Amino acid sequence: MNRLSFDDGIISVSGKQVPGILISLKVDGKIRYDEQKIDSGSGHKRTPQGWEDSIISAQVALLTDDAGTCYDKLTELNAIFLDHDGSINPKIFTVANKHLAARGVGQVVFAKLSSSETEQNDEIIATLGFDEYEPAIRRLEKAAAKASTPGSMAKQALAGGPGGGGIKPPGIDSNGLLDDLIDQVEDELEVNLR
Repeated sequence: MNRLSFDDGIISVSGKQVPGILISLKVDGKIRYDEQKIDSGSGHKRTPQGWEDSIISAQVALLTDDAGTCYDKLTELNAIFLDHDGSINPKIFTVANKHLAARGVGQVVFAKLSSSETEQNDEIIATLGFDEYEPAIRRLEKAAAKASTPGSMAKQALAGGPGGGGIKPPGIDSNGLLDDLIDQVEDELEVNLR
């Protein structure tokens, strides 16, 4: 299991300490909007549509010391960033950190690595960027979307909603061909959305 932890100024990946000293840990979350251009004027109409994945950034100071130069440490950090699973995909990490747990983040992908230095000292500041992977809110949104698919609404109309007595087109049994067709369309939509 790939595990990522942030404790006492140290970042560890799968039990191995990442070079450098943790300076800061930041978690950004925001709402996702559906934007539509307004025909009669300037601007856009914004409708909240859920939440974006959280973005996590950790700043690390890479110092030159007895353990190596800041460049050696950056090379090691870059190797961790480029590490992948057996399918050449970036690894997914399970997170162990109270800050991230308080924000509901359970898994992340190491999505970005940037580094900077100045002429003033032998130090590189690296920023590690992580994207939340399969957040709990997305699972809830998927469940809500499945509950209100066109097929489920058609079934509900045929059944007449909670009270029964729905629409029964001539020659089509509401529990026969139409249900099979609706199930097939839902399956195809689900495959295409993945």
